[in-house]
Amino acid sequence: MRILMVSHGYPPTVSGVTLVAQKVARAMVRKGHTVMVVTASEHGRPYRSEDEGVQLVRVRATPNPFWKEGPIPHVSQKELERIASEFRPDILHTHEAAFLALQLLRLGRNAGLPAIATCHYVPRFVTHYLSLVGGPPSLVEAIAWAYSIWFFNQFDRAVFDSLAHRSLFSQRGLQVPTAIISCGLDTEHYHPLAGPDKAAEKRYHLPPKPRLLFTSRLARDKRIDILIRAMPHICAQQEAHLLLVGRGDDRPRLETLIRELGMERFVHFLGFVPEEDVPAIYRASDLFVIASTCEVLSIPTLQALSTGLPVVAADALALPELVYNGINGFLVPPNDPKSLAKAVLRILGDPDLATRMGQASLTITEPHAEAHTFDLYEDLYWRTVEDWRAGLLPARPLVPALRGTGPVVLSSRTVLPPFLRPAVLDPWPRVAELWGPPLRDGAVNFVALIPPLNPESR
Repeated sequence: MRILMVSHGYPPTVSGVTLVAQKVARAMVRKGHTVMVVTASEHGRPYRSEDEGVQLVRVRATPNPFWKEGPIPHVSQKELERIASEFRPDILHTHEAAFLALQLLRLGRNAGLPAIATCHYVPRFVTHYLSLVGGPPSLVEAIAWAYSIWFFNQFDRAVFDSLAHRSLFSQRGLQVPTAIISCGLDTEHYHPLAGPDKAAEKRYHLPPKPRLLFTSRLARDKRIDILIRAMPHICAQQEAHLLLVGRGDDRPRLETLIRELGMERFVHFLGFVPEEDVPAIYRASDLFVIASTCEVLSIPTLQALSTGLPVVAADALALPELVYNGINGFLVPPNDPKSLAKAVLRILGDPDLATRMGQASLTITEPHAEAHTFDLYEDLYWRTVEDWRAGLLPARPLVPALRGTGPVVLSSRTVLPPFLRPAVLDPWPRVAELWGPPLRDGAVNFVALIPPLNPESR
């Protein structure tokens, strides 16, 4: 099978999305398929290369004002069609929902090719960035939901990382057949060892135990500020150190917060850590902490579980599918540093509890093994191509017509245009499972926010 993927980035640009795109592409090559990925050039200039058999087409890219390490890809529709004509794909797959994905949709409609989309975000994520340039967060999120549901409804299949992730979209009008496929974890790389890696501890100048760990991009949506604000409450009762692994644009703001709280001795930026050393950092830590409210699954949390760490996590989105309160860690209210500190102190103060929770973490990661993820993606590709060839997946109109009757007032301070009128959704949304019959009946829903229709204009 010939698979054409698009992604806003690809390593060396590092994020959860880019790493998933890379490992799925590599896995499909190992399974005997031919894979091409169209993505942004990390240098801005277009070029082609290869990554373990994956054909990479790096297109022109411009600086991203919200993420310096993730430039925005740009390619003309004509150029993308030329690339596809040269590659001759059997199926299209997007790991993004912006410019490249829209062009991929148009390519699929014009060329008569099936297309699937993996959703790696929730619209709440967008508010952390677009709200900074104007507009109330509620309006920004409403528009993001409107676009997102419309966008994913244009594909033949939509893939989500977790039940909670899919549920959010299905409740707001998602209609296409869906699959839940974990982003996957290399359980052979991430596993506990009998003792600490003294060489790694020395190499990264790790502070004395106990150590709390968080690994990810240093970005606003990760709510690392909540972890830092919890440290004074923790250190007031027990000296502990917070290790932050990763790099990102939010570091200056976080460093300022650390100075304001007087936590310079207790919060440590380790910067970028090569993949071969990351498991050692987990093993050298006592527990993992995460305050993000936008996690559709969380690869770092999976890595922590697989190395046998207890976890303290925000009770938000998909994190409760990985952290069972009181079993392998604690769930705390979002954006609550005091509650997070209390949960951390409870684990640090009870070594037996920490050990039991760490053992429980190991069992939770078993269904997330990468081999299972890759098998599911391969099966998804085959089933989608077969259904398309059998005529079971008729193409959807790319852009539904919008009609409106007037603005709708959501509150005394927010007036939305007609095409953002909130939809009254069926409490039992019709969402077809991947393994069930394809769902193609009913009108295309433009989103959780759909346009009001004027009966006289029909």
